[in-house]
Amino acid sequence: MNRADAWVPPWLTPVWDRLGQAEAAGRLPHALLFDGPPGWGKRFLVRQFARLLLGLAPRSPTLMAHGDEPSDGDLLAHRDVRVVQREASDSGRLRRQILIEQVRALGEFLVRTAGSGGRRIAIIELAEELNVSAANALLKRLEEPGAGCHLLLVSERISEVLPTIRSRCQRLPIAPGDAQLAEAWLSQQLPAAEDAERLLRLVGGAPLLARQRMEEGLPALADAVAAFLDDGVVEPLLENDRDRADRILELLYRGLAARVRERAAEPDPFELRYMERVLWARRVLLSQSNPNVTLLLEDLLLGRSQMARAG
Repeated sequence: MNRADAWVPPWLTPVWDRLGQAEAAGRLPHALLFDGPPGWGKRFLVRQFARLLLGLAPRSPTLMAHGDEPSDGDLLAHRDVRVVQREASDSGRLRRQILIEQVRALGEFLVRTAGSGGRRIAIIELAEELNVSAANALLKRLEEPGAGCHLLLVSERISEVLPTIRSRCQRLPIAPGDAQLAEAWLSQQLPAAEDAERLLRLVGGAPLLARQRMEEGLPALADAVAAFLDDGVVEPLLENDRDRADRILELLYRGLAARVRERAAEPDPFELRYMERVLWARRVLLSQSNPNVTLLLEDLLLGRSQMARAG
């Protein structure tokens, strides 16, 4: 297999080498399940491996992104590749699940002859987003994929993938990589003024997620959250945007957790209770299809001082 550093960032080299060894020995399974936390390059790894199997030129690891980007056009347009992921509904909003019609269309693709007489590759992103009917339909394809077919599944929440799907794939866990390698890579991707170590800390260490969040204004938002925790400044955090609210709640939780760790010998009971309140608010935000974001944040943020007075 080609040099790993030309295809993937350094923390993904062990998995890449394992794939190469299986391919060279003719032992590559027809179904692989790549799972692990977001922000560490699973999708990039899978798409690079698809390129390798098809004889396409690699993308530079410096172009690795958290999600899709236009430079994946060579792969997405290839006649022997299908990428299955959530699609937009008639209203233009992204559906919450992958539908059975998408898996049925995939089945039609897998049984036809490959354009070059070689391989056909199906990439499912993310496997936990298959609805029950779609997941059951995929089982048949995993059992009888057809000659020259490779199914590459990606998951960020492996426990939510149907057990019968997991059992029909060879699992390749993508664990969080070396922190120093991640920081070195991220430092090369950021403007000189940005602090890679701080960004990684704010997102739990994942380098792709850190770069994406930086582009979305994470450092300024983190400063606003810190001002709230230190001085009770609420106004910059009162948003009506669901995604931004989720970032605020995540930063609040990380900030509170850091304070609790600093005072591990004698934690502040109020901080612990407020952490539970933040977790509750985030569950509400993520579980409801159309939550009142502003009201949820107002209740949480403005209620902090009332909680403190109540003891």
